[in-house]
Amino acid sequence: MRNKIKHPFEKVTHLRTRLAVLGLTGLLLGAAFAFSPSDISVNDSATVESYDTLGIRPDASMPQAERLKSQREQFVAIEQMLSRREFTQAREAMLNITDYPLFPYLEATLLENNLSLQNEALILEFLREHRGTPAERQLRTSWLQFLARRNDAQRFTRDYRPQASAQLQCQHLRYRYQQVRQDSAELERFWQEVTAQWLHGRSLPSACDSVFANWAAAGHRTEQVVWRRIGLALNERQTSLARYLTRYMPEDKQDLALLKRRIHANPSLVRRTQEFRDQDYREKEIILAALQRYRWQNHRATISAWESVQEKFTTFPFSAAEKQQMNAAIAVTLALRQEPDAIDWFAKIDLNQADPTTQQWYLATLLKQQRYDLIHHFVVNLPTDQARRPQWVYWHARALVELGFNDLGHAKLQQVANERNYYGFLASARLSLVPELNHEESNYSAADLQAIANHPAALRAYEWRQLERYLDARREWNTLRTDLNAEQQLLAAVVASEWGWHDQAIFGFAQNGELNDVHRRFPLAYRDLLNSEAERFAIEPSWVFAIARRESSFQPDAVSPAGARGLMQVMPGTAEHLARRSPGPARNTAPRLDAPEDNVRLGTQYLSELLQRTDQNWLLATAAYNAGINRVNEWLPNEPMPADLWVELIPFQETRDYVKAVLAYQQIYTMLLGKDANVLTPVVRMQINGKGRG
Repeated sequence: MRNKIKHPFEKVTHLRTRLAVLGLTGLLLGAAFAFSPSDISVNDSATVESYDTLGIRPDASMPQAERLKSQREQFVAIEQMLSRREFTQAREAMLNITDYPLFPYLEATLLENNLSLQNEALILEFLREHRGTPAERQLRTSWLQFLARRNDAQRFTRDYRPQASAQLQCQHLRYRYQQVRQDSAELERFWQEVTAQWLHGRSLPSACDSVFANWAAAGHRTEQVVWRRIGLALNERQTSLARYLTRYMPEDKQDLALLKRRIHANPSLVRRTQEFRDQDYREKEIILAALQRYRWQNHRATISAWESVQEKFTTFPFSAAEKQQMNAAIAVTLALRQEPDAIDWFAKIDLNQADPTTQQWYLATLLKQQRYDLIHHFVVNLPTDQARRPQWVYWHARALVELGFNDLGHAKLQQVANERNYYGFLASARLSLVPELNHEESNYSAADLQAIANHPAALRAYEWRQLERYLDARREWNTLRTDLNAEQQLLAAVVASEWGWHDQAIFGFAQNGELNDVHRRFPLAYRDLLNSEAERFAIEPSWVFAIARRESSFQPDAVSPAGARGLMQVMPGTAEHLARRSPGPARNTAPRLDAPEDNVRLGTQYLSELLQRTDQNWLLATAAYNAGINRVNEWLPNEPMPADLWVELIPFQETRDYVKAVLAYQQIYTMLLGKDANVLTPVVRMQINGKGRG
């Protein structure tokens, strides 16, 4: 049986009283609990300050730096004591660092290990004092789990706040049902919450069963709701759940649910039009979903099936929107397959109303077939706001030049040449102009920045970063951002930049639409490291900066869904391959992909290898860094093709966008590193082909 421990402030119940007894009130309230979010205000008379001399780090002064360094060491030591359940030693040591920003985490951990009704007042006091913080959420979840085990409905519902745990969500619904069952108006709102809980693609905890039973008995498990959940289950590949749910469909509709399951498992069955009776509008839903998947397996059979079902369905005919969606999907598939009749399918749809992917592949088809006349016709008929987008201005200009209207084409290029993006830089290269960065320094005052930097959540985030606990730091930074208005969030991005927290600065500026502070959005992060590794492998430093900026926004612990890691998002398998090829001790040492030094060394080594494998074509090497060299080789045309056209024809949207971004970022970093050269000049002259590569 676990021994109960005493709280370090066992003789008092109110936090400030406890601190007063200890003689520490001023210290803690002056740091970690200095003010509430509403105390932050932006000075209307803010002046532009030099962002590199503000000194707003919490440890900017030497005495404070030494003090925080000592507190960090004590914090880690106390964490270890708590993990070893040395609670007496831990609570005594905690008294020495009550003003440390991360102290609430220690208190939360201590309380988590002493959950009892005897300590209820202490727990509730902590939850009130730290409401909305990660430490509060951590303790609240443990407290609710404790109350659920005791089946304490009154305390559970009183202290419940939205939880990620489905188990706790269901427990909350069970207890709430007992409270609202006699109130018809409240009960109706409650049933809507239960419906939302039930609509889940996976099985739910047994704690939900009794609520769901009452909900179903009240008539809320309707045919439409069951149908929706079957779809959710199939999308989650929970075929057993979908089969189980079918029993809740009306008897005369269970065959329809079975058909949905069968065709979801094997989309090619959509060709068997005799399976469909045109007796229920949901048959169209089944057909459209199957055709969307089957088109990648057999696009010709998909076209045949689509034409057949359109003829068959007269009772529930396909709507104009459904036809637009399916015709566009087929057109895109044919364009990706480089089929000549793709253009005929694009003619079946309203391209002005098409989504960006469809419009992109219409452009690619016209470029592939060199139909510059149709490009001109398409762009001039776009709505004005769309026609002004850099991509369409650039390709309209290119089309005009190809059609012999050089002056008009150059005038169009001039319209976009001053923009800071891929197409703007391409246009400036074609006109032999120096690219424009359009940098605008952010406006702020030092006092406003200091107010943000002194926010308790910001102080906690800063300390987690110093401890290299980046996930915890981001949680606290997100807590901070939720407390700020739009103007203050921009200030927070500047603070992050001042602290060298580049990824949060980059995300902050982007999320607030403040895109012109180029120096902060494109920091020269890890400059010495990136420069030295670029020099070692004889590649352009601006290219390395651009890759790192696109891959991770300079987040050293970044991990992609595919498993790529670190600043340059190196895959573990690639790291092992490169390590075996490395001379010296590195060959026998497992690389640390979260360590910037190892990651950048491997990333630049890989870029160098890709350059060699693409005949020194850095455009193809850039694409290969994202998609792999084998795929890039598959995409090489048999006949020479202009490089800007080849980029538009890259089949993978991710890689296509990646190449455009890296080239634009490389132009920006080239200029930030002190050169005015137009990086894209070689691109406008380059021809891509399967032999010479460019």
